[in-house]
Order: sequence, then C-alpha cells, then structure tokens
Amino acid sequence: MIKDKKRIIAYLLILAPLIDSLLIPTAFGLQWHSAKSMYLFSAYLIPIKLALVIMGGFFLIHHTRRQIYIDAPRSWFLKVVDVGIFILAGIQFILFTVISVLYVVVGTQADDYKQQGNISVYTSDVGAFGKATHYFSYQCTDSTGFYTLQPIVTLDWLGTFTFKEKANTLIITYNGQSDKGEKIKQIDLSGFGCIPKPPQYTSFSWN
Repeated sequence: MIKDKKRIIAYLLILAPLIDSLLIPTAFGLQWHSAKSMYLFSAYLIPIKLALVIMGGFFLIHHTRRQIYIDAPRSWFLKVVDVGIFILAGIQFILFTVISVLYVVVGTQADDYKQQGNISVYTSDVGAFGKATHYFSYQCTDSTGFYTLQPIVTLDWLGTFTFKEKANTLIITYNGQSDKGEKIKQIDLSGFGCIPKPPQYTSFSWN
C-alpha cells in the first residue's frame, strides 16, 4: 500500500474533481449563503480542478514510468485501471481548459441568479437556442449561513423583470419584450416560510 501511495494520490487528484463535477449542484453539494455565491464558487473551482488533474496526471505518469524502470510486476487489472484513469484525466483536462478560457473570454453566468429577500431566481438558457426559463424559489437560511430552496413557480421568458415579496405575495413586474408596457404577475406565498428552530437548552441537575 505504501509503495503505491503515489498511485493512490494520483487517483484522488483525478477522481475528486470528476466526482464534484458530476454532483448537482456542484461544489460538493454545498448550499451556503445563496445560489449565486455557490455558482461563483463552483466557477472559481474550475482552474483549481484543472491544476489538480494536471498534478494527478503527472504523478500517475511518474509512478508508471518508475514501475517500468525498475521492472516491477503489475497485474493486467492495474494496467487497465491506470489507462482508464489517465483517459479520464485527459478528458477533464480538455473540458476544464475550455471552460476556463470561456470564463476569461465570455465571462460567467452569475447575472442569471437574482436574490431579493427570501426570493431566489435562476434563469436558464439565456441566449441559447431554446427559450429561457425562470425558476423562482423561496430561500431559508439557518444561523450558519446554509440555505434550502423551496420551489415556488417556473415561468417562461419574462423579458426584463423585477420582483419583490409583499403581504405574503410574490409580485413580479415584467415587460415580456412587448410594446404593451409593464405587466404584473402575483403569486400567493401562503404555503412558504422559514420555521426557526427552537433554542436548545442544556439540562442539568444539582447533586
């Protein structure tokens, strides 16, 4: 096991970014502060993931070359695993490099996330061939900063819009990219809210 520690480290460096990338949401599923903050955090993780994959690939190549140099016996299973892991490293290297370049040239999609009080909105497919969709959610944040999202409603493209919560009602003002002026959509929020946890008391007895 100790002799193969470089191989194990290489596997971890290559597989950890892959596992995080396959999780939805990313950033290992953390939900802290807001959806926009977590999106930016995951975007900033891309170059870090790229660096980890490069390090993992380097360690794996160095370990394999050393095994060949000392003519150490290797089972066919380990050979297949090494090749598979190296292929995964190559694929991730290409993807992370492309994404990093796009972030530098085009920028992130942080503007697709909006927050107003407890109302969180994510707009998907902005500028894509498909129509954009707005996902409105009710956000509850605990004392440590971690949050949960309760889906409220999914709406088709609203154009330029603003929103606010008033009298237990979600009020959305939008233009719908039409010449008819502003429109208002109201959604009842009676079924949504954050229930604070009761304070925890430590019980003790006098002896």
